[in-house]
Amino acid sequence: MKGLTRGVVVIAVIAIAVSALVVAWGDAPAVLAALGRFPPLLILPVVLLTLWNYTLRWLRWNYYLRVLGVQGVGKAASALVFLSGFAMGLTPGKSGELTKSFWLREIAGPDSAPLARTAPIVFAERLVDGIAMLLLATTGLVSFRFGVVALLAVAALACGAVALIQARPLVHFVLDVFRRRPRTRRVADILQTVYDSARELLTWPRLALAVGVGVVSWGGECLALYVILLGLGAIPSAELANQATFALAAGSLVGSASLLPGGLGAAEGTVAGVLDLVAGQPRDVAAAATLLIRVCTLWFGVALGAVSLVFLSGFRGRGAAD
Repeated sequence: MKGLTRGVVVIAVIAIAVSALVVAWGDAPAVLAALGRFPPLLILPVVLLTLWNYTLRWLRWNYYLRVLGVQGVGKAASALVFLSGFAMGLTPGKSGELTKSFWLREIAGPDSAPLARTAPIVFAERLVDGIAMLLLATTGLVSFRFGVVALLAVAALACGAVALIQARPLVHFVLDVFRRRPRTRRVADILQTVYDSARELLTWPRLALAVGVGVVSWGGECLALYVILLGLGAIPSAELANQATFALAAGSLVGSASLLPGGLGAAEGTVAGVLDLVAGQPRDVAAAATLLIRVCTLWFGVALGAVSLVFLSGFRGRGAAD
């Protein structure tokens, strides 16, 4: 508990510091004035668009559970496990999301949901969401030619991961070599289970389907940023929608690639920078939009995740069939 409390305090301090820097960058009085004139009722469609993203990704999560044959997890429990990952997204590199596999094992049992079998779902989610974000950012890359090197580097990593997943003969050959050694046999067996699960989730048809879901779901959050910009006085246009999409997608990618807890600092800096330098928004508007979109996406998700973790304790050790 001491370690958990210390971690929460550290994250809170970082979040406050990042928000303060964004406000200072945009000129504090001007940013506060921009936030003050934002119509409160517009928060509703922004949150609904965020929930659209979560709902589609939850449906994909359930699809992955069916692909791996995980039994004994009801819809309510599945939703709670999925949402709990948002609270764990504040860990470095979102590594804490692997606790979703722990909860699946606790609910369904170790035979139905062993950790090595279900952990690749988290990897698959991160990979397909990264590819989806790259696709959403493509029009911005072509139109604005901003951040090309950084985003191409992320694209290269994603392509490398996909190539490795598809190279089953090579991976099995390497694992067989390690399996011949007594000291590494057990590790090789675990790694083969992990790899085979990931390979099963990411066959070409399933990869294409999952990326398509990611584009549509994350497109909701891009549209949410567009709505926020309209609320802050921006003129509606297709170009503004393209700029908002590029800003949100680039911010999410940079935040994830930074491996910082929740992408704190990296995501905010990217979104604000793109809105300022690419979209040509006044700094106070760029700063205010950045703060609003992070509250309605990251921190809204963290709150849902925290509540889900509380409810999950009721499922532990007794199954969760509806």
